Amino acid sequence: MKAKVSLATDNDVFSSSLVDDILVIRQKQHLLHLTQEINTIFGFYEYLESMFSSKAYKALAVFSHQEQDAHVEHGSFLCKAILASRDNKVMDRLANVVNRLILTLSTLNGITVFAGQGRISLFHLNLSLAYDYRIVTDDAVFENHNAGIGLITKGSGYYLPRILGVKKATEILQWKTFSAEEALQFGLVDRIVPAAKLEDETFQFLKSSLAGPASTLLGIRKLLKCDLTELQRTLELEDQLIKERLESAEFKKSFEQYCVQNYGCDMETLRCAK
Repeated sequence: MKAKVSLATDNDVFSSSLVDDILVIRQKQHLLHLTQEINTIFGFYEYLESMFSSKAYKALAVFSHQEQDAHVEHGSFLCKAILASRDNKVMDRLANVVNRLILTLSTLNGITVFAGQGRISLFHLNLSLAYDYRIVTDDAVFENHNAGIGLITKGSGYYLPRILGVKKATEILQWKTFSAEEALQFGLVDRIVPAAKLEDETFQFLKSSLAGPASTLLGIRKLLKCDLTELQRTLELEDQLIKERLESAEFKKSFEQYCVQNYGCDMETLRCAK
């Protein structure tokens, strides 16, 4: 039998620890970095499997990493995906990682909270919707790096229209930025806190939630929030639409122009950016 991965770990992608009944994960890098090494991806999958099967915690708190250079990281990743040879499955790797993570988060038998601050990409907002709650700081700004280039953002198709309705979700998916206050108004986040109090407020919120029966929330999640068959179908459709767009000669040409206008370099140069 395969040994389970320890829930307390520290690697290049994230660190994790058990604090009372809470599993605390602190992201160090964007998930895009997982696409670079197969062994790193497999290690991540093993951790998700252990996280899913473990009964050592009752709640999960994930503190997102700071995304100061997310726009450059995103552009560099798209260049890698567009210019990759057929045997280099850059986008396939990312899609597999994201799909596995969303499915795991959507079915965990415990309360889950996403805690974010500063600049948060639409990509990470979409991932956060698979959590039960979202807490962000008052300086949070949500950024859609795909706005204006005709490419959907991974994770957009399932939770967002269920929270907002199709019409409003369609509108917001075309915005370049929106504030924490707007996200709260739309129901995309549950609480806004001062940046200096993010950790304290997150732990306090979770401990308060754990004081009551979690079974009610978990039952509601299964009943109303997550149709696993439809979720998986939507994730697969996203993958298809993104891949078709990236393989389009028209998109490659327009994105080359976009790189020059927005990054001051061609795709080959941006691909090598760190």
